[in-house]
Amino acid sequence: MHIYNACMEIKKPEICLAHALRRADRIVSQLYNDRLAHLGIRITQFSILRALHFKGCTTASEIKNVLTMEQATISRALKPLIRDGYILVSEGASKREKALSLTQQGKKLYQQALSPWNEVQTKLRSELGDGDDDLIIALSQKIVSKIKH
Repeated sequence: MHIYNACMEIKKPEICLAHALRRADRIVSQLYNDRLAHLGIRITQFSILRALHFKGCTTASEIKNVLTMEQATISRALKPLIRDGYILVSEGASKREKALSLTQQGKKLYQQALSPWNEVQTKLRSELGDGDDDLIIALSQKIVSKIKH
């Protein structure tokens, strides 16, 4: 038997991998969301700001691919960022897709968000212990490269 959490003992083959990943994701996401809340953004929105910071001008479709997020999640996260003037929407290469880029306000918000984001990064690395961050990154990359459709 393996102890899955304080309330359940489950044999290893019976532990749902999706639930195990989502369980950890909820806790980690909440840490980031709590630290970013004073800026009015969530970790999904920070991830989009970060992608635009590094990619420059790009499309929602490209952000979706880079971040491996569902289109609905991207759309929900983009709406308030566009509405509040953090992201500029302009004509793209085709009429079907619009180009997205950070406005000056968006660049400022991204810079403001870096400090709380780094605080969580440091906290997680400290609490997980030496090398566990590398294991998380490697496992994430393995899952995405081998299983992504």
